[in-house]
Amino acid sequence: MFLEVENLSKTYTDKKFFGENKFNALSGVGFSMKDGESLSVIGGSGSGKTTLGRIISKLLDFDSGNVKYFGKDIKSYNIDEFSCIVQMIFQNPYASLNPKLKIRSSLLEAFGAKKPLNADSIIEETLKSVGLENKILDNFPHQFSGGQRQRIAVARALIKKPKLIVADEPFASLDVYSQNSIAEIFKDIRKNTGVLIILITHDISAAVKFSDRMIIMNEGKIIKDDSSENIFKEKEDAYITDLLTSMEI
Repeated sequence: MFLEVENLSKTYTDKKFFGENKFNALSGVGFSMKDGESLSVIGGSGSGKTTLGRIISKLLDFDSGNVKYFGKDIKSYNIDEFSCIVQMIFQNPYASLNPKLKIRSSLLEAFGAKKPLNADSIIEETLKSVGLENKILDNFPHQFSGGQRQRIAVARALIKKPKLIVADEPFASLDVYSQNSIAEIFKDIRKNTGVLIILITHDISAAVKFSDRMIIMNEGKIIKDDSSENIFKEKEDAYITDLLTSMEI
């Protein structure tokens, strides 16, 4: 099995002058993912989907449970090993790129401590795969549109040829044209490179464009894990029905 998540729990503590407030972001979450699957994690604000994405991307610790890649505990991987397995793309492409670095430096930085001798050719090939040209390399992030910056962020995630990309609301800050362009890039990545993509989103209409399987989350729990086709037929769960209706599917 490529990815195994078992009984995962995470609680946030907000310390205040008169005490502490605790919020259970995840409670007993479990699922697995086979190589070759396409998966979307869907839910409203506060459902736990972003927390889940950050945990499986090794950007956030968890309180209990297990996360394994290829049967190996996620905590056993060092940073360099793990960066070749999973990369994360964030909602705000401008915030994910250092505004003080030119694009060339940002992409070179993505290689980590050990830059290959053919780093320049890898960068050129990767930019081409997301529809960008080499001439952008000497520019800064602020010189690009939101859609272009998200393409650069996707390219940066692809530099080390990971097995999985976790994309957290990658369309949210983009116009409709850019949303469709990034969705098409994700399709091409899956088709041409075999890289798996977990899409984290509140938008079922975006998810269905390339996802065969959907996980629906609410209040830190998985309430449905099924094929996209079956979820669209859901009639019994009020939350899922409301979610489908609100997205005008």
